[in-house]
Amino acid sequence: MSLGESVRQPFLVGEQVLLRPIEVADIEGPYLDWLNDYEVTRFLETGTTPATRASLQRYIDRIAHAPGTVMLAIVEKQTGTHVGNIKLNGIHSLHRRADFGIMLGDRTRWGRGYGKEAVALILAYAFERLNLNKVYLGVDVENVAAVKVYADLGFKIEGTQRQHLFRDGAYRDQHVMGILREDFRRDAR
Repeated sequence: MSLGESVRQPFLVGEQVLLRPIEVADIEGPYLDWLNDYEVTRFLETGTTPATRASLQRYIDRIAHAPGTVMLAIVEKQTGTHVGNIKLNGIHSLHRRADFGIMLGDRTRWGRGYGKEAVALILAYAFERLNLNKVYLGVDVENVAAVKVYADLGFKIEGTQRQHLFRDGAYRDQHVMGILREDFRRDAR
């Protein structure tokens, strides 16, 4: 897909959300605002410097052409509203693993199960279509809600990296969590 094309066809469909490729039109939507919203980016790697339309365009262009990366928009099924993004990064074909990330940018949609459903959809895709054996992530230990969602879906804490993150003037610990294909519970959504 070239970024000049508009793609409205969903790639993965759940009960409340669908996942589709990121589009150029997404840059004109609320995506840029999310990147500059401290509450949205507080626990993410992004948000430490101001995001601009140009920097977002460069990022989307880079991701769209990056081998071993699948990035999708999270869209509220009922309204068609873009509410966040989710990605598998560093997909490794020999070791059958990938790094995972999510940003549920629309704060009005927090607490509705959209993030959990999006994670379940991307995990099913990773294990059932990409034939991966493991998906892993890093999560700030203070991001209790995210740790709970990941644990509910079958992720396990594999270790804790001490003072691995710097946020709000202090170093913070990060959990490394992973889920194996055999641990994934499709019914945990």
